[in-house]
Amino acid sequence: MTKNRRYEAHYDALNDQRIAQTAAHLSPCTLPSTAYGPEPIRWAPRDRQPAVWAWISWKDAPASRVAAVAAGWNDRVVIVEWEAAGGRRSVVVWRNAVSRR
Repeated sequence: MTKNRRYEAHYDALNDQRIAQTAAHLSPCTLPSTAYGPEPIRWAPRDRQPAVWAWISWKDAPASRVAAVAAGWNDRVVIVEWEAAGGRRSVVVWRNAVSRR
């Protein structure tokens, strides 16, 4: 199969744009389930989730403070959720990385 030279620059530019968009979309780092400890997770009802500030670690960027809600927690970890580009995000962080708003 040969390459279509007529539209090569156009499709190369589209491909470069998709690569840049994917690279700009950061992935948060979450704690493994072994970090949760023996205490069970207490889940908050959706309408009564407390508003929190959470420090989120990213794979390819420095940690940042995000306005979120605490969906569940125990004595070691907190499951936080927040709205981001592309939908609702969720991650598990250490309890001391979270404070009330």
